[in-house]
Amino acid sequence: MKILFLIGLSLLVIGSVAFAQDRRAEVYVGYSNLQAEGIPNPNDPGQAFDDDFFDRRRGMHGVNASLTGYLSSAFGIKGDFSYHRKEDSFGIVSGRDSTKNRVFYFMGGPTLKLRSGSRVEPFVHALAGGAHTSFEAETTIDVPGGTARRTFDTGTTDFAAAIGGGVDVRLGERFKVRLFQFDYAPVFLRDRSIDVLGDAGAIQRFTLEGQRQDNIRISIGIVF
Repeated sequence: MKILFLIGLSLLVIGSVAFAQDRRAEVYVGYSNLQAEGIPNPNDPGQAFDDDFFDRRRGMHGVNASLTGYLSSAFGIKGDFSYHRKEDSFGIVSGRDSTKNRVFYFMGGPTLKLRSGSRVEPFVHALAGGAHTSFEAETTIDVPGGTARRTFDTGTTDFAAAIGGGVDVRLGERFKVRLFQFDYAPVFLRDRSIDVLGDAGAIQRFTLEGQRQDNIRISIGIVF
């Protein structure tokens, strides 16, 4: 909730600056797909953080929104937020395993948009901020008289950036379609140790060394 509050506050500040200077602001909302590295193994929640942790890439569905206040016809300041998730659930002997992965991006930075007599308006941006990544795993096992549940979750917030751009097509004075937006969106993970509850109640400790997740974010949507 604190992250969402800070994101909303940042967007309001950017919008207020834009309108205070009597400049136009743009609001973008759309679908987003994150091709994310460093996703825990969904097929084995008990050994989720295996040796291939940083070599694994999976697609995560989500949304992307931004508010841009233009200080001139071409140069603006953008506040950007995106949320992506991936859930898996599958049966095991006498029970069921499920995993949930979530990634929140909250960033801001400069953007340049090429405006001309054409309806096509390409743009580029360079954003920086943070990303919160979280993972949850749950195993439910049928036992006499009911079910036994084993859960595990972890989350971390780290520095993140996004470098990319896209193309908007103007359909009216206040309405555009974003044909695509493509971002290289790395997350710089810090070193951290993770305790996982294993079989027979044993605690297993995994140490994840700080590495860079080379994520790719692809979005489409509408611009007001």
